[in-house]
Amino acid sequence: MQVDPEKDPVLARALVGTLRDEWRPAADAMASAREWERRAYIVLTLATAAARRAVWLEKWRKDRPGDLDAAAVHHAMESLQASS
Repeated sequence: MQVDPEKDPVLARALVGTLRDEWRPAADAMASAREWERRAYIVLTLATAAARRAVWLEKWRKDRPGDLDAAAVHHAMESLQASS
């Protein structure tokens, strides 16, 4: 998924973080979402990244068990994988 770093630097940082197996930028992106539409967009974007490479999401879930943002991304990733 393409994200313009000038238009959406928070989500762009999160996607770069996923490539480095870092979950904190993704958690920051989720925390920054104040509106449902924005939150849904971030969840789906991160879920798409996790479907390709889930190491960062696994680390997030291990480091913060019970984190609802990580759970949302995880479940969205599972839904994407089930529908493909």
